[in-house]
Amino acid sequence: MDQVIHDTISTSPLFKHLSATLVQYLGDRSKLVEFGDGDVIIEEGTSVASLYLLSDGVVRVWTNSMNREVELKKLGAGTYFGEVSLLSGKEATATVEVLQAPVKVVAVDREAVMELIKQDERVRKMLEGVTLARAKDTISKVLK
Repeated sequence: MDQVIHDTISTSPLFKHLSATLVQYLGDRSKLVEFGDGDVIIEEGTSVASLYLLSDGVVRVWTNSMNREVELKKLGAGTYFGEVSLLSGKEATATVEVLQAPVKVVAVDREAVMELIKQDERVRKMLEGVTLARAKDTISKVLK
């Protein structure tokens, strides 16, 4: 496994409690992907096949609502995104694009994340909590 992938997974707030075996499991089912200025990583309305752990750079998360662009959040290294669509199996509710390149993300395969959720209650609860918090935040920003 690539060292960047290992370090990103093992230091992620979501996964830092995992055993070396589970970090290896996720790492073997992940890939490191680089993006440049303006690149779209996730497009609203499309399916999401990975959980993205941001290793380097800054991304901007936004949605279209009532014919206007609503910025939801800016994310930097150590954060993750794509969990809402990944968990629900539905299309992405927001667009994630590069704001400050280069952006490096570790894309963790959907099946690996879903299997881990079955095995690790802590990861499941953290993902569900973040998903709920982000949904509430999105609603408040869209309704402004």
